[in-house]
Amino acid sequence: MIDHLPVKQAPAWLMKIRANNNASFPPIKDILADSLYYPSSAFDGDPIAYLSGNFYSFIYADYGHTQHELAENIENRGFLGYKMMQSIDITDIVTATDVSPSPFTAEGEQNNPEKYKNWIKPPFTKWMVFQRNNNLDDQHGAERFSLLYICAEAVATFHALYLSNHCSPLAVAIIQPGHAFGCNWTNFTDPAKIFARTVLNNPYGQPKYILYGGQGGINKYQSTCWPAYSNKLCSLDNTSTVIWQNNS
Repeated sequence: MIDHLPVKQAPAWLMKIRANNNASFPPIKDILADSLYYPSSAFDGDPIAYLSGNFYSFIYADYGHTQHELAENIENRGFLGYKMMQSIDITDIVTATDVSPSPFTAEGEQNNPEKYKNWIKPPFTKWMVFQRNNNLDDQHGAERFSLLYICAEAVATFHALYLSNHCSPLAVAIIQPGHAFGCNWTNFTDPAKIFARTVLNNPYGQPKYILYGGQGGINKYQSTCWPAYSNKLCSLDNTSTVIWQNNS
């Protein structure tokens, strides 16, 4: 956790979870409340490593990685100082985000989600809860956090999660989103493109923060990508990611 953002108390729904095979998926609005949404995330653990305690619910979306790759990454890398205490496969969220490209082409985009159809992997959703090791304290990070990982197109996923449930994430991470050579069909950093328009025109509110970063060093990200977020708060130590706050 960092001091530049409010340090919050863990939500009750998260702390009530027990490590057993009979646990059920919490109400989706609990997962979405005060969440950090990270489209084109791959398996980047930095937002969790630095911001658990400021956030307790992390939602990752990336259509380019398989469920096997996720499992392999969790097993081999995981999150330092944490063990997975719960893991559930979810099906209804995948159905909701499995959309045709027509809504996007109707928005006037030059491309559509089928541009890289050979790269897009079979959709899946996995919900995981991680528990901090007993020998560590709050200086290491939150006692517990939730990670919802969705293999699906990021704009459609935002619609299915936030707009459909009449809410907004607390933060959005735009970190090396891959619109140049990473097989992302649209540019998340461009405020005129469909992702920014969808997030910023959400009738249920805008995120308070964006995380903006990527390759090329910290100096490359000293200007905000979305003009609505020009209040620079801080950078994440040892990364090139900068946190920007909404002007309003």
